[in-house]
Amino acid sequence: MKSSCTPRGALAAAVALVGLAAAAGQERVFDTMHNLSIGGPGTLRAQSEQQVCIFCHAPHHASGVRPLWNHEFSVSSYAIYESSTLNAQPGQPTGASKLCLSCHDGTIALGSVLSRSDHIRMVGGDFLPAGLTNLGTDLSDDHPVSFAYTPGLAMTDGQLANPVALPPDIRLDSASQLQCTSCHDAHRNVHGAFLTRSNEYGALCTACHQMRGWTTCSHTNSNASVANVPDVTWPYDTVAQNACRSCHRPHTAGGHARLLIFDAEERNCLDCHDGRVAHYNIQSEIDKSAAHDPRSYQSVHDPAEPAAITQHHVECADCHNPHAAAAPSMQPGYIPLGATLQKLRGISYAGAPQDEAHNEYEVCFRCHGDTAVPVSGRISRLFDVPNLRLRFSPSNASYHPVVTAVTQLDTVSLIPGLPHGSLLRCTDCHNNDQTRRTGGSGPDGPHGSVNAFLLERNYTVTDNLAESEFEYALCYRCHLRSSILGNQSFSEHRKHIVEERAPCSACHDPHGVSLVGGGSSDRTHLINFDVRIVRPDPQTGLLNFRDLGRFRGSCTLICHGETHRDEAYPEH
Repeated sequence: MKSSCTPRGALAAAVALVGLAAAAGQERVFDTMHNLSIGGPGTLRAQSEQQVCIFCHAPHHASGVRPLWNHEFSVSSYAIYESSTLNAQPGQPTGASKLCLSCHDGTIALGSVLSRSDHIRMVGGDFLPAGLTNLGTDLSDDHPVSFAYTPGLAMTDGQLANPVALPPDIRLDSASQLQCTSCHDAHRNVHGAFLTRSNEYGALCTACHQMRGWTTCSHTNSNASVANVPDVTWPYDTVAQNACRSCHRPHTAGGHARLLIFDAEERNCLDCHDGRVAHYNIQSEIDKSAAHDPRSYQSVHDPAEPAAITQHHVECADCHNPHAAAAPSMQPGYIPLGATLQKLRGISYAGAPQDEAHNEYEVCFRCHGDTAVPVSGRISRLFDVPNLRLRFSPSNASYHPVVTAVTQLDTVSLIPGLPHGSLLRCTDCHNNDQTRRTGGSGPDGPHGSVNAFLLERNYTVTDNLAESEFEYALCYRCHLRSSILGNQSFSEHRKHIVEERAPCSACHDPHGVSLVGGGSSDRTHLINFDVRIVRPDPQTGLLNFRDLGRFRGSCTLICHGETHRDEAYPEH
């Protein structure tokens, strides 16, 4: 027997079936796009069918599946969402998700109802047209469904809410599985996209996803207006309002594994951090000649990769946690870890993986430590150790004070206001060349620089160039030029730098001198010769420096054609 429900009568039947209360506006299915009858408000509607609920429900001749399901089921096999960071185990869609997909996978005609011998014909075509609502059979780019959301899963993940504490409008099914209906209510469209609660300020996403650092994150609190970007429609006006939706799309995402809007990770960042939305233009920084440029890598980064990165790459998320990064502090003085580096993994100076870095260098050691990335133009040295973790080790005879302070008082050239025992960060040297410290207005951080080695200031490593404040600007930022050229710590500094035109780097290794490797040379005072400039004495075959006490030593080598054979300073 065919149902004789009128549209409003059908709505009443649906209310009886699913326990919904009719209300004004789109509280009623009659007023939503799910009203596919001839009187429906959308472009998808029947040619003549007047009943509303029949497209999904019927009191008779239905499938027997609750709630009186009346639509033909899809027999498709679906590609399921996968991610290295997913602890749940979704399978083929079940329950309510399978019901939703009977229309939303696009394989079954919208009017394929079980209670009729003939399909209901639709205006403009019987199938769901291509678009964001047609999910297809590839669900690898959609939020996972049909998995058990249990307290054990929440505990294992560490950033999921305990399902016991979920708000009442986020519902699991009778098997405690998360389904489409956990986020969508097919009968009400009060919040748009048939969401069960508003997602403004990420309220829907954060009901389940409780990311570490999110409450104080810049993306949570930014009132910056979003930009007009091709292929992207943001639901709200500001970054804070869009929250998770600023970067993620729960359906038909470009970047499948992380549900990112774009497959290229960095584009999700640069669409705001290109000067249009965020305060600083990071894209202009990575366009510079020396840069950590994420555009050079594709599909390499994985959040689940080891803390010590073995497959070399750089992505924004290697140095910034987008769920925790906050605005940098303007306070002066040493800060162990900047606010933009919050909640990142790292490698300790002892080589141990850190779940959460507490010092900036621990983040840098992920790529520049035991698995050191090749650096273009790197100087070949007597003790040639690419591993910066070893070169900064406190057990070395000399090192710049990045990991720990240097307590000896031999460094007499320090500028006023920089006391002995001061600590440095990697970004005190490796930084944008237009920071406030250099008189510019650019962002802090080693995104890009016009200077080689991604340095904040010029540091000449080329032989036979005239000394100037510019050539060794990086050194002179901490070391008084007048002291160095006045020979206060080495009696022949001026001769070597000014008269012989040898660069600071010919003798000194600015990171530190590792104990790794043999040889008779002492490793104090950061002396680690550049072997392109300084070579072994041809007679003895030796290339070494001997520390003979405070401000005293001797060298055996050949440099600029002049042989030093146990040549001491000050002269005997």
